[in-house]
Amino acid sequence: MTTGVVAEKLSIRARTGAELLAPTSFEAPPGTITAITGPSGAGKTTLMRAVLGHIAAGTTVVSGSIEVCGHDIFGFDRAALQAFRREHLAYVGQDPGAALNPAMRIRSLLAEAAPRSTRAEHGAALERVGLPQRMLRSRPGELSGGEQRRVALASALVRGAGVLVVDEPLAGLHGQLRNEIADLLRSLAAEEKVAVLVSGHDTATLPRLADDVVCLGESGVALLRRSSAPAGPVVGDEVALRAEAISVRAGGRILLESVDLTVAAGESVALVGPSGAGKTTVARALAGLHIRATGRLEVNGRRLGLGDARRSRRDRRCIQLIPQNPLSTLNPKHTVLQTLSRPLRLSGTPTREVAGRAVTLLRQVELDAAMLHRYPDELSGGQRQRVAIARALAAAPEVLICDEITSALDAETATAIMGVIDRTRAERGISILVISHDMSVVAGHCHRMLVLADGRVVEAGSTAAVLARPTAPQTRALLA
Repeated sequence: MTTGVVAEKLSIRARTGAELLAPTSFEAPPGTITAITGPSGAGKTTLMRAVLGHIAAGTTVVSGSIEVCGHDIFGFDRAALQAFRREHLAYVGQDPGAALNPAMRIRSLLAEAAPRSTRAEHGAALERVGLPQRMLRSRPGELSGGEQRRVALASALVRGAGVLVVDEPLAGLHGQLRNEIADLLRSLAAEEKVAVLVSGHDTATLPRLADDVVCLGESGVALLRRSSAPAGPVVGDEVALRAEAISVRAGGRILLESVDLTVAAGESVALVGPSGAGKTTVARALAGLHIRATGRLEVNGRRLGLGDARRSRRDRRCIQLIPQNPLSTLNPKHTVLQTLSRPLRLSGTPTREVAGRAVTLLRQVELDAAMLHRYPDELSGGQRQRVAIARALAAAPEVLICDEITSALDAETATAIMGVIDRTRAERGISILVISHDMSVVAGHCHRMLVLADGRVVEAGSTAAVLARPTAPQTRALLA
């Protein structure tokens, strides 16, 4: 019984008809870690409970199946399911301390978890998770949160469980402890040949931890991503944006020094770095908004001047910058229709078709046509950001630069906004440069990343590789 977990088009609904989990398929083989991610309400908890054989009251499996260690987890009666879970499944909750009896010593807790285990096995299990054997005499209340988490993992080890389900294993942990727990889970999976499933929102660290990432979207549609590669079409070999030796000096200060970057057609590249590193300066230079910029810039083989005054109308349209704060760039006296009309007309849309095209753009960014006649102060922050995206798309750009576009938004809205960007890239083949300090945005939505510090690129590579094995001290500091 070493097949791990196999889900085939598993779909779960509430009795009211609401879809709690859309048809979802994935495999979690022994020796690997599979992460279940997605926004609130996407079905993470429903899926994790299903792996344990729990179907909440008022819900039903409408299609599909899930096998755990070669058995249909829904095929057991209650007694058989309890026996199966004791032998093959282990669960560690987000607050493992809450599941540890405060009156019992650790040795008694481990003995209760595996009645046939020996004291020597208990000590070995503690050492395996990085705890000294003397802690067998301790009670849960005498341990830190990180130590309690390790005890819960030791309990899974001493039972010899084939599948380990861990809810939010990295939540609430500081950088060093988060990395230690991630390393421990990775080691347990590889060396003990356990199939590990983890859930969580920390998409900056989860891709470093997991072999596979199952993303449950807002629509409920699940997709499997290898090594945190963002969803979408295969990135083309053709370079859409090529910037070479971009430098900016102002008042005797070096703001950027010889920055090189490329973005392929249909690719999403992140530019990250600490505050003051020069990220926004890069964005403004590429968009033609920095008159002091020097270097060479090409878009799909066409040479562009680095100042807006040096660019033709076509060249000004081909790179569009979406700012961090759309309210500062949306004219408060213009309705959404008026805001979209100007770039549409400049891109050649006949006047009689402008309103229809504006409606189409709003639909592309998931806004209702009724928004056309609203003013910026009548919109929420997320709605204003969608209008800013629609305005950029109205110019029919070849490259989009997203400058911290989710930094002022709540997590759910930020996820939705990045979903719009991902879909736009996939459908139009647009190249995306994402400027962000949020590693979860970078990990979930960018193929490659560059790290900027003091106006220079200090590290570059695939997002998965840089996040897993950062070499520059500035990168390690960002991830701490």
